[in-house]
Amino acid sequence: MLRIRPHHVLCMRAYSGNGYSEEFKAKMKNIINEIKAYNKFLQVDNLKKEMNEVELVFHTDSICEKCPNKLDENLCSSQDKVKLLDLKVAKHFNLKEGFYNYSELEDLVYNNITEDIFDDICKECEWYGVTNCKDYIITK
Repeated sequence: MLRIRPHHVLCMRAYSGNGYSEEFKAKMKNIINEIKAYNKFLQVDNLKKEMNEVELVFHTDSICEKCPNKLDENLCSSQDKVKLLDLKVAKHFNLKEGFYNYSELEDLVYNNITEDIFDDICKECEWYGVTNCKDYIITK
């Protein structure tokens, strides 16, 4: 079963093929396809709302496995930053560690996200000014 950090729910939707390495990009693409996380760039959409269970965790997850910032099993070189991202996502959408149907997890986040919430969570992220994450996450 895949483990997913809270802030990666946002990253998977906004993912547009960029990444730290070819291994990381392949891992991200495979996870998005496996759980059918909505992603416009990769043309993934779970219209049938299939039951793809994931474990929401507040430490390194399945996506982190191929990230060069991963130092140890539950340690990242930007630990404080990613922990804050996770805590903000959890607070805004009332998420707890545990098991979720990924479609339901997406609904909890994307039925309640606003531009202000997005900015609060993501404005300090290194990808914020590099990609157009907001365009993929905030629907008008």
